[in-house]
Amino acid sequence: MKVNDDNQKNDIESIEYPLRIRAHNLLCLQGYKGLGYTQDFVAHMTKIHSYLNENTATLVKVVIGEDTFCRHCPHNYKGRCTEADPVDQPVPTEAPDNAVLMDRRLLTWLGLDDDTVYEWRQILYKIGNSVDSSAMDVLCGTACPWRDQGHCAEALDVLNKAFIDGELS
Repeated sequence: MKVNDDNQKNDIESIEYPLRIRAHNLLCLQGYKGLGYTQDFVAHMTKIHSYLNENTATLVKVVIGEDTFCRHCPHNYKGRCTEADPVDQPVPTEAPDNAVLMDRRLLTWLGLDDDTVYEWRQILYKIGNSVDSSAMDVLCGTACPWRDQGHCAEALDVLNKAFIDGELS
């Protein structure tokens, strides 16, 4: 993200580094189009999405569980996703769309480790190398409210093509 004034600079600098991003949100970032649960959530995700797109050497700590986006989500309750994992259930539930299970599936698929720091470009390379729209049924399940809009599938296919064409390194 280009920093044009002191307010933007302070806003970006206030984010904890390395960026803490839960595994399944690595895919969400690929198809992100400015949709979200609240204005605060959208503003935060847009800021980080733009920053990562312009700064691919940014360090990202990939985690299972609460991340920088969850902290701005109305479904976050004490670090738990109440949308995909009801608060009255033990963590994690065995529901196929549980956010924690999605995180675990993606870590395994990409060969990444929990609580480990990577450069954003390394993550893009891994996604481009191994994920296209056909993998979304396995990796994402059916819980995502944005999935049916097709943004993620389209973006994943573009990233996968970029990998195949040698545009990612």
